Amino acid sequence: MKKTIIGISSISLILSGVYGCGLMDNTRIGPAYELGPVPNHILQAKRPDPMTSLLIEMDDLPGHDDIVFLNRNTAFASGMDGWIWKLDLLSGQARRWVKLPVNPAGLQIAGPENRSLLACASRLGGEQYSEDARVGLYDIDISSKKVIPLLLNVPRAADVSQETIYSVDASEPVKVAELDDSNSRPFSLCNDLAVSRDGKQVYLTEPFSRADAAMGSGAVPEAIGLYPHGRIWIYNRSEKTVQSVIEGFTFADGILLEEKNGSVISIVFTETTKFRMIRAFIGGERAGESEVLQENLPGLADGLERDNQGRIWTGLIKKRSGLINFVHGNPWIKPLLLGLPQAILPVSKDTGLMVFDASGREVLHYSMHDGSRIRDISVAVPHGDRVYLPSFKKDSRGLYSLKISEILEISIR
Repeated sequence: MKKTIIGISSISLILSGVYGCGLMDNTRIGPAYELGPVPNHILQAKRPDPMTSLLIEMDDLPGHDDIVFLNRNTAFASGMDGWIWKLDLLSGQARRWVKLPVNPAGLQIAGPENRSLLACASRLGGEQYSEDARVGLYDIDISSKKVIPLLLNVPRAADVSQETIYSVDASEPVKVAELDDSNSRPFSLCNDLAVSRDGKQVYLTEPFSRADAAMGSGAVPEAIGLYPHGRIWIYNRSEKTVQSVIEGFTFADGILLEEKNGSVISIVFTETTKFRMIRAFIGGERAGESEVLQENLPGLADGLERDNQGRIWTGLIKKRSGLINFVHGNPWIKPLLLGLPQAILPVSKDTGLMVFDASGREVLHYSMHDGSRIRDISVAVPHGDRVYLPSFKKDSRGLYSLKISEILEISIR
């Protein structure tokens, strides 16, 4: 019995490590899910911790979820203090720029002449918000700083508990202006986004849907429950419509688009709490199909980015432990874990970084860090000759980066 209690505590360590604070009692629990060992092709790509070369700048910048670059020397970061921060890489200065109704998350530049900053915004676990503070997609005019809500409600639909992918042509768009209390629900958690090359279509990940959904500590129960109610939505900026193209996945998070002849053919996204990376086809001959690019990853893969050579970068926000295999393979234990307060659970400090080739199938770099210099890497954002590493840790301070050449040279030694 003592060993069982110790094992449960260790399991809680991994699960609480998804983000951090008190568990909730209305979490739906998914079926048993078998996790295997980390594959050899990933272990063979493991390299020494590169964080000894970590550059830390802009000490005023708080922990943040994402970074997007407007040009060579200007960037925006989605701060965990509720503000979007503007970063000047020439002067080394960071300053608060725009505050959204709820916490900013994924960011993208879009529109003619890159005039718009599009932002997902969601509640952050442990924070208090007014009743009229809405989760959703926001458009910030970069010149005027005017904030316009684009999508706050999504069509109401029955849960799809099986992995389902719709052809973009087969899924029926709904006019946002026609959404009301009878046919829609509030956007639960707008986590990350990607924009088509023409700037017209915004693809949005909703990792899970529940009335009290929140990022950070609010996501821990979902990491335990592993219920498949993640979705990906498309918002059309020209037509002002919304449609669902992916349903029934677990914690759909980071997202990339793959286009051909001006149309989005497939979506690459992370299933963070299933330790997977998926390609889903929404156009072309394979529309409606999906393939697993990576599974049994060594950590919780969060956001996704491509560099100018097409390589895929991701942050591993927390390291995976083998004990989580038992939890997801034996869902009967989950109600017990969901009854434990997060405050009493230890949290792993290990965080990591992975780089894949353009196909997403070959691992070019994998490394873990003990958390002594940076915690909770949510994404890896290549820009110029450096990769920037947002830290989704509220008490984090600074802009973190590494030289890309150091990462890739380590990988080919």
